[in-house]
Amino acid sequence: MKENVSIPCPDSVILEGVLEFPEHKSEKIPSALICHPHPLYGGEMNNNVVQALSRVFIESGIATLRFNFRGVGRSTGSYGEGISEMTDVASCINYLSSDDRLDPSRMIVSGYSFGSWVGMKVGVSDERPNWLIMVSPPVDMYDFAFLSQEKRPKLMVAGDKDFVCSTKGFHELSQIVQEPKMCAVLPGHDHFHRDREDKICKKVKDFLNLYPV
Repeated sequence: MKENVSIPCPDSVILEGVLEFPEHKSEKIPSALICHPHPLYGGEMNNNVVQALSRVFIESGIATLRFNFRGVGRSTGSYGEGISEMTDVASCINYLSSDDRLDPSRMIVSGYSFGSWVGMKVGVSDERPNWLIMVSPPVDMYDFAFLSQEKRPKLMVAGDKDFVCSTKGFHELSQIVQEPKMCAVLPGHDHFHRDREDKICKKVKDFLNLYPV
């Protein structure tokens, strides 16, 4: 079941989103927010990795919210250097928390590339998300040291041929991030994971089995 939704932000921006539910849902189910790659480089909510994450969450009985950052698709406003996009993420967390079909105590914040940086920046400062998932975090472009004290379960996945998430940078981050965590480097994957999305989904399933939602 898919719903096209509009998510209001406090600065009068309206975000375009898609809220999707598993076929068989109970009264209150967990939810996952998925943040897409960089808006200036073609990132949007129908990206291949974003959709793969949505599918694996749905298969796991978790509702998903994909959305376009401000200035992308039908979302109003314009690119805000990553700062305004944090407002977008916070607004989406508020939106999920306010839906009475969802369990606000069981929420995942996930992101791919730029979306992982923005999503985690907001996620670590908000007590509502219980799990944090990063695919191809651009560790060579942004500082992820803010994750070093985070004690909620975390998944980090990247390819060994990623041009903005070097294996060296990924391992350095994985060493400073505290348990509980799962960190995986996928052989042969570049930053875009085209036709290899199933490998990411497998790591997500392993993570959810290890740290049940």
